[in-house]
Amino acid sequence: MSNGILPPGHTLVETQDGSFTLFSEAFQEACHSTTGARAETLLHYVEGCQIVSKLRQHSPLNILEVGFGLGIGFLTTLEVVGTERPWHFISMEIDRNLLEWFRQKFSDHSFLKNLQWKKLGDLEVLEAEALGCKLTILCGDGRKTLPMYVSYVAVKWHAIYQDAFSPKRNPILWTKEWFKFLKEHADHDVILSTYSASTSIRKSLTASGWQVKKGEKFGPKRTSTRATLTGETDPEIILQMERSPALVLSDSNINDFLTK
Repeated sequence: MSNGILPPGHTLVETQDGSFTLFSEAFQEACHSTTGARAETLLHYVEGCQIVSKLRQHSPLNILEVGFGLGIGFLTTLEVVGTERPWHFISMEIDRNLLEWFRQKFSDHSFLKNLQWKKLGDLEVLEAEALGCKLTILCGDGRKTLPMYVSYVAVKWHAIYQDAFSPKRNPILWTKEWFKFLKEHADHDVILSTYSASTSIRKSLTASGWQVKKGEKFGPKRTSTRATLTGETDPEIILQMERSPALVLSDSNINDFLTK
């Protein structure tokens, strides 16, 4: 990967497992842990959402990724599951220039060589399809583009990679209203997985009807978060939330969460 070909405002950062992540000047944050971008993606998303087993249960398997970045979530998922069973990977990215960089960089990739810009109603999307498997990337503000997309295309996601920039940098994609929207368009056995273990985020999830579980440790983070629409929230997490003064993150108080 060459840093020089990225659009302005982005820098490639090599992580400890040899894979690369993206540092965004706009958000002043990297997309992944510097412990390992690929390793984190495998642990929190591919394994955390039980993609391999879910692929045997759903046809197609619908995966929603919140935050496309360099495309590591998609590429790692494709590497693990291949194209023998049908799936639909839906992602979103606010920066069109970054998506164009991705399209050009992977123009010779066996799956992505047919990645093309398309219009879907008022939406601009990048799409590629092969052997019954499909990638759709929505271009623009995800709080606007994803509701538009589901108004055009009837879809229920079975797995959610909640991989947006952190609540302190991009709180609009972590509010109870956002999680309620995700719930309304999720299948009954959906798994939502995220690197964040913030008490406010866990409170936002439970306030919108999700059951919250403790996820795996990765790098310097001692834990992460998994959420489902079935079962019950872990008692340890309930106790932690009851004892914490942390607020539920909502659309009405997002400015209080932004890093000053």
